[in-house]
Amino acid sequence: MKIFIPVLLLFIGVSSFMSMSKSSETVQVKTVLKDTLMLDREKYITKLKDSLKGKESMVADSVFKNIKSLKGKSVEQVLSIMNNWGHALGVTCKFCHDVNDWTSEKSRNHLRTREMIVMNDRLNRELLSQMKGFRQPVTMGCISCHNEMKEPPHDGPRPQGPRQRPEGAKN
Repeated sequence: MKIFIPVLLLFIGVSSFMSMSKSSETVQVKTVLKDTLMLDREKYITKLKDSLKGKESMVADSVFKNIKSLKGKSVEQVLSIMNNWGHALGVTCKFCHDVNDWTSEKSRNHLRTREMIVMNDRLNRELLSQMKGFRQPVTMGCISCHNEMKEPPHDGPRPQGPRQRPEGAKN
């Protein structure tokens, strides 16, 4: 009996240690898998950074064409912001950009993104800043609605009561 208790304690300690190391491996794997498109975005960002060596701290408007919403930000900041947007929408650079011609705005997502920036800024500045019941500042970003999806779920407010039937609709 004197040997049984120390052996039991040793066994419990070893098994606890082994289960902890397995769970930490699982957490690491989940972290890596969470944003599977990260490596693709990083590949393009690295290429862009290499092509812009020495210009990272310059104002982006002087380096990139077509900067409208992020005027005054540095090149480094713009690349970081776009990487964050890619993560928030669960997309890569190719979702908005022609990676062979970064200045091209053929993708309809350029205009959409600019409109979303205006919406987000107004939401934060005009609505959320007025909410007194929350610790300030209350802010939202792309991930608040998109949650790593190209299109956020369209499950807005439901109409109250029965829906009105269009005129001329048969019962």
